[in-house]
Amino acid sequence: MGRTKLALGALLAALLICFNLPTIRAFAKQHMSMSDMIMEAKTPAEHQKLAAHYEQEAKAARGKAEEHKKMAEAYRKAGGPLIEKLHFDQHCDSLVKSFTAMAEEFDALAKAEHEAAKTKM
Repeated sequence: MGRTKLALGALLAALLICFNLPTIRAFAKQHMSMSDMIMEAKTPAEHQKLAAHYEQEAKAARGKAEEHKKMAEAYRKAGGPLIEKLHFDQHCDSLVKSFTAMAEEFDALAKAEHEAAKTKM
């Protein structure tokens, strides 16, 4: 009985791997590294794909900035000697600035890629 369960489990695992290999390969191809995407970008569509990626990164950075803005406000409302001593709110404020700057840089990269897509034919 134990060997049968073990054999069935191994067979099931092998089948799952075999059926998912095409999906895994497609995922890996779709998610190539940014440096590879940059080096291979020759067509307008490839530059638009890079622009879309940068726009997504900018959106994520803005989300993080907003999250840390709310955290800073929560620390200020919570107050207390430990929060005042460790300056949690100031750390969050600093992260808001960093993530906002990051979003602006990603926006600039996206804009540049959109321009590159217009000039490449």
